[in-house]
Amino acid sequence: MTKNKYLYRILFLVSIFLLLINDLYLKYEYHNYITGKLSDFAGLFAFPYFFSCFFPKKIKAIYILSGVLFVFWKSELSQPFIHLAHSYGIGMNRTIDSSDFIALLILPISYIYWNWDSKLFEPTKILKPMVIGISCFAFIATSLPEHYEQLSMKSEFSINVNSNFESVRTQLHLYKNRVLEEGNYSINLPKKNARILTSIKVDSIDEKTTRIILDSILSFAIEENGFIFSSGIDDDIEYIKSLSIANIEQLFSKQIQSEFKEK
Repeated sequence: MTKNKYLYRILFLVSIFLLLINDLYLKYEYHNYITGKLSDFAGLFAFPYFFSCFFPKKIKAIYILSGVLFVFWKSELSQPFIHLAHSYGIGMNRTIDSSDFIALLILPISYIYWNWDSKLFEPTKILKPMVIGISCFAFIATSLPEHYEQLSMKSEFSINVNSNFESVRTQLHLYKNRVLEEGNYSINLPKKNARILTSIKVDSIDEKTTRIILDSILSFAIEENGFIFSSGIDDDIEYIKSLSIANIEQLFSKQIQSEFKEK
């Protein structure tokens, strides 16, 4: 039995499916904690498993390297490489969130599953290149070419939410800076495959109410979605650049209301 047959095991194929559908649809249509973490778990399960099928004698090294690369990418250590990419007009971005490291727990599960002796079916010749091709696309789907551009706008817009300070801080993944909590926040535009990066602050009004302040509108990034019949990225760029501060504030307000179910 060749190791290539491991490509047709059910949990690996499910992880590839989840990675694709989350990156191309779910995280844009249903932006929440689950969709934010799903790609990390699915990707870390599938990525080392996939390459272990072709280099079975290097399986331990592949799994260890996958974990190291994930920590590097999700930490501030990778920021210089992102800045370098931006200087050449290459749109790359990721959110630094230590809670993403919880996805590392899936690595030993993937490793055990790869070594698990289970019954495999005999695939047809056409199935192998299909699985390999789809898997490779899934791994690069989160890093498809992007257009990145700075906006550098200031705002004084704020919105109150009926949620206590700690709940807001936790949900928005903010850190303490003097009195206020502040951090980055992305306004997602699913139909444009785009996000607008902002800087926000929050402070407590009372025990049940928190003010969220849109401090700065920093930049935007538009990602190619990989579909042939998608609208051109140039049109999406022009759309984002045509938005006024008031337009962006309205988008910000709408998303915050949706996240905290404000009426």
